[in-house]
Amino acid sequence: MVIAGRVGEIMRSFFIRHLALYIALCVLFAMGVGFGALATQSLSDSQRADLSDYVASVFARLTSNTGSLLGPSRSWYSLTDDVLKTAGLIWLLGLTVIGAPLVLGIVFLRGFVLGFTVGFMIDQMHFRGIILSLISVLPHNLLAVPAVLLAAGGALSFSASALKTLVGVSRESIYGKFAQTTGLAALSACLLVLAAAVELYITPVFVQLTRGLLA
Repeated sequence: MVIAGRVGEIMRSFFIRHLALYIALCVLFAMGVGFGALATQSLSDSQRADLSDYVASVFARLTSNTGSLLGPSRSWYSLTDDVLKTAGLIWLLGLTVIGAPLVLGIVFLRGFVLGFTVGFMIDQMHFRGIILSLISVLPHNLLAVPAVLLAAGGALSFSASALKTLVGVSRESIYGKFAQTTGLAALSACLLVLAAAVELYITPVFVQLTRGLLA
C-alpha cells in the first residue's frame, strides 16, 4: 500500500508538472481527428466506391448472425504485437531524442485515422454510421487513445530533459526521467492490451445487442 501510494503521488506530480504538454497533445490529436474527417470529402469517386464496398461488407458481417468486427485470422497474438509496436515505438523514439518529432506525428496520425474512419462511416451510412461508430470504434478507443497520449507525453518529456542535459542547460538526473517514461510506456501497453481485449470480446457483444438498429 505504501509503495502504491508513493507511485500514485509520483504520477500525480508528473501530470501536474506536464499539464501543458498533455493539453497540447490533446489539441494535436483533436486536429488529427478534424483533418481526418475533412479528408473524407476529398476522396475520388473510385476511392469512395472501394471504401463503400468495404464498409458494406463489414456492415453485412456485423448484422449477420455471426457478426464480428474481426476476421478469424485476427488473433490475440497479432493484437499484442500491435500493442508492443505502438507503445514500444513511442518509447524508443523518445529515448533517441531526435525521434521526438515522430512521436507528434504518431499522435496526429492516430487522430487522423480515427476521424477518417468515423467521418466516412457517418458520411456513407448516416444514422447507422453513428450507431456503428459508437459500438465498434468508440469502446476500445476509450482506452487506446489515452494510452497513446500517456506514452507520447512520457517520451516527449524524456526527450526534452535529455536534450537540456546534453546541452548543459540542466543538471537534473536523467535516470529518474528514464524511469518515468518507461513506467508510462508500460502503463500505455497495459491500456492497449485492455483495448485489444475490448475489441476482441466486448465489441462483438455490443454489435449483437444493437443488431436491430443496424439492420
